[in-house]
Amino acid sequence: MTDELVNMTSQEVKRYLDENSVDQYNLVDVRQGWEYEEYHLPGAALIPLPELADRLNEIRSDRPTIVYCAAGGRSAAAANLLKGQGFTDVYNMLGGIKSWKNEYAIGPQSLGMIYFSGNETALEILYLAYGMEISIASFYTKTASSVTPELAETFKSLARFEEGHKAKIFGAARQLDPSLKTREAMEVKAAAGKVLEGGITLEEFLERTRNYLDFPNGALEAAMIFEAQALDLYMRCSKKAANSSSAEILRWLAQEEKGHLKILGSMLERKAANP
Repeated sequence: MTDELVNMTSQEVKRYLDENSVDQYNLVDVRQGWEYEEYHLPGAALIPLPELADRLNEIRSDRPTIVYCAAGGRSAAAANLLKGQGFTDVYNMLGGIKSWKNEYAIGPQSLGMIYFSGNETALEILYLAYGMEISIASFYTKTASSVTPELAETFKSLARFEEGHKAKIFGAARQLDPSLKTREAMEVKAAAGKVLEGGITLEEFLERTRNYLDFPNGALEAAMIFEAQALDLYMRCSKKAANSSSAEILRWLAQEEKGHLKILGSMLERKAANP
C-alpha cells in the first residue's frame, strides 16, 4: 500500500467529534444493521463492510472520514479500501465501539494486507494476487475445523472458490510469462504474498487471534477482514494493470470477493436473528 493506515483511539475520536461540526467530517459505521440498531455513535452513517465498495458515492471524499466497527478489525479493512479508492484523509477507530463504551475488546486491531507499493508490474501484481488467494484459502481451510458445522461448510465452499481464483490468476500470469510452466513455480514466485504487511504470516495471525476466533462471531468477522483486504487489493491493482487481460481478471476477482463478503454478511445477520 502507498499510505500507512492511520488509527485514532476512541478518546481521540471523541475529542475530534466534540471540536468539529457534523458537516466537517464523515463518520461511518461498517458493522451490520442489527449491530447499528443496538448502539451506534450519534450521526454515524451505516454502510456495512460488504456494501462499502458499491456505496463509495455516499461518502464525501473531500472531508476527513472516520470508520469504526465492533473491535477495530473490519473498520481497518474498510479504511484501507477507502484509501485505495482515493480517500486521502481516513482514520480507523482502534478498539471499535466496544472501546467507546469502555468495554474490553478482543480482536485484531488491524490485519495488514499483502504489501503493495503501487509500483509493481502487471506480472508482479498477479503474483501478489496469487499470494492473497493462498492466504485466504489457507485461512478458510485451517479455521473450518474449529467453527460450527454450518460455518465450516461455508468456509470450505469459499476455500474451493479461492482455489478456482488461483487457477485463473495462474493462466493470466502464463500469458505474460510463457516460461512459467507449473502452479508450483507460480507458488514460489508468490511466496512473499504469504506474509502479511509487517512480516506477519497467516499462522502467526491465527495464533495471535486464537481467543478471538472462539467468540461467536469472531471467525466470521476475521473472514470478512480477509475478503475486504482482497477486494481492496484487486480494486487498486485493476486500475494499475497495464495488460487489459490482467485488469479484466482483477476486476472479476474483485466482484467475486464482493460476493463472498455479502455471503459472510448474510451469515452474521442470520446468527443475530437466531442466536
